Amino acid sequence: MKPMAVIGAGGYVGSRLVERSELLGGLPLVPIVRTWRSQGRLARYGVQAVRGDAGDAASLVPALRGCGMAVNLTMGDDSRILSDVRSIHAACREAGVPLLVHVSSAEVFGRAEDPALTEASVPDERHWMEYGRAKAAAEAWLKSRSSGPVTVVILRPGLIWGPGSGWLVRPAQALLEGTAFLFNEGRGICNLIHVDNLIEHLVQVARHEHPEPAAYNIADAETLTWADYYHAIAREIGVDASTVQMLPDSAFRESVASKLRQAVANQPFVKTIKRRMSADTKRRITRLRTVFSPPPRVSQVIVPRPVVSKQMWWVQGTFRKLPSAAFVRRYPGTEMRPFNESMDDAGRWLRFAGFQLNEGP
Repeated sequence: MKPMAVIGAGGYVGSRLVERSELLGGLPLVPIVRTWRSQGRLARYGVQAVRGDAGDAASLVPALRGCGMAVNLTMGDDSRILSDVRSIHAACREAGVPLLVHVSSAEVFGRAEDPALTEASVPDERHWMEYGRAKAAAEAWLKSRSSGPVTVVILRPGLIWGPGSGWLVRPAQALLEGTAFLFNEGRGICNLIHVDNLIEHLVQVARHEHPEPAAYNIADAETLTWADYYHAIAREIGVDASTVQMLPDSAFRESVASKLRQAVANQPFVKTIKRRMSADTKRRITRLRTVFSPPPRVSQVIVPRPVVSKQMWWVQGTFRKLPSAAFVRRYPGTEMRPFNESMDDAGRWLRFAGFQLNEGP
């Protein structure tokens, strides 16, 4: 089996894929990272990554030569998603890599409210989220190259969870702090996919003799609500699930000031400044914020209050599970870990990391 090139190996999914390869074997990898800083996450496995920038095709070509598949797991700025995909595709073509798996996102469909929605449906190119629009644009561009020498398989995972994932850590932290909240009593559908189930999809494509160009929604087998998910995490860390605050849909209202801040933050020159800002400068700005928002006095009673973000309001408002049966029909050997088993493992990791009510995070 020819090696799989992992572009973005220093990220959450990439490092988990490297870990699986080292522990279980049978899946030769070429981990590619943009900066040597990303090598730190992989160092404990004794793996030496190769440096390459997803936005620079020439830097990727040497690492890609001899690989049977490349997988795009990059997590850069939203504004780079389309340009990086073009660069990676060009590098695969130049290096003679026959298969590119692009990890997109289920967010390209927004809240997926159309009951007739399938893998073949057209993504929402007018999504309010720049991330969703950029992922949709990248998919459209890749599909326009479907007749070329590089076969492209697009995977659209939902919310990727598992040990160390933000979609596990942030809810656990909020539950411990008493700031966890659910909209509409948590009845919205939580479109999850465990990181190991996502990797199982990648492995199935890599081992298939004749993968065909296609786009697939991928998700855990179970249909869970947000209440189901939060309650499961609460059980693992010893928190009373009744402490989760129930909010009406009207609890989120985007202010004019918030829209203005977001518009400014999305400007290319602002993103460039943030990327080039040193760590010391960022620390100085953080300290400056405390001048305008001083810490509470010792005698002051602190009442935990949820901080409602537009993203959480948005994802909790999904009331349909994305159809995701097409991949298993095409790759019938796909073995999915059940939710309860995965949550048991996640709970052990949370407690090991200190997320437990009697000890504190």
